[in-house]
Amino acid sequence: MISLFKDRSAVSVFWLIIICFGLHTSSLLHAPDIIISPADGYFYYILQPLKNAQPYFISLLFILLIFLLAMQLNFMLNALHMFPKQTNTAALAFLLFSALLPQFNVLSTALFACNLFIWILYSACRLYAAPNPKTSIFNFGMLCGFSILLYYPMLPLIIIALLALVIMRSFRINEWFVLFFGLITPAYFLASYLFLTGNLKFLPKPLQIFDIIQLPVPPIMFIITFAVSTLIILWGIFSVQSSGINALIQVRKSWSVFFIAMLLLLPAVFFIKEAYPLVLLLVILPGAAYTGYAFASSRNILPVIFFWVLLGLSIYNNWFAKY
Repeated sequence: MISLFKDRSAVSVFWLIIICFGLHTSSLLHAPDIIISPADGYFYYILQPLKNAQPYFISLLFILLIFLLAMQLNFMLNALHMFPKQTNTAALAFLLFSALLPQFNVLSTALFACNLFIWILYSACRLYAAPNPKTSIFNFGMLCGFSILLYYPMLPLIIIALLALVIMRSFRINEWFVLFFGLITPAYFLASYLFLTGNLKFLPKPLQIFDIIQLPVPPIMFIITFAVSTLIILWGIFSVQSSGINALIQVRKSWSVFFIAMLLLLPAVFFIKEAYPLVLLLVILPGAAYTGYAFASSRNILPVIFFWVLLGLSIYNNWFAKY
């Protein structure tokens, strides 16, 4: 089955569509809930009209978003030449991971934030050989600042952006100032607009964003699913590391940015309100990239085994497990 996705072809895209609809059949039968909250960020105000949408529209929009995110992730990785050859395995990995838990089967601000996160990763990796570095750095910083305002659990992007600049480019103090101004520009214009219109009450307050989150005790199937997913992503990381000696320096640096982003987004579930568990969708993106690389490069039986394990967990968790 994995061999179908090791080449970019119309046939593999067709099978991705079939798998996407198959994994989310429950969302077609029962429209996903719309989970948005003022504590999520300004996406809340943008997505408010969706609450009045028809159920069949919500179902189709949810599946379309999942499929487009998979294809965007795949496009980014292929455009950055991060795989040995052009494949669709990263899209397959994302579809499998995003269907693992019934908690993911909702139309949420996190799902829309995933689109921004993909382009943030893409922009970060392109900083290495940017023809106009100051412009690229400013746009990268502004995209990060804009994303944080739209979805507060993306706050670790501040640290991720700084570390990405350290990884991708040699130190130049003027570029650090450019990144800093890019990060604060969206907040500056938002605060100015709210001040001029007398709506400063809409500015987020620290107590609305931060808190020490007491996570609920997860069911046994959640623990098993999380452990299996972690194992598979670690296998992907090991696959990238073991073959990295032959990769271009830009590719090695790009994988480092992916690893930092995945590692730093995880703590958001512990200190940012409304982040758990949907912020894990953002963590899935770099995790799917690593897994997609392992799917494409491994020549043993492991990709086939892990594919069926993820597929089996998705079916059981969504149709039979009690959460």
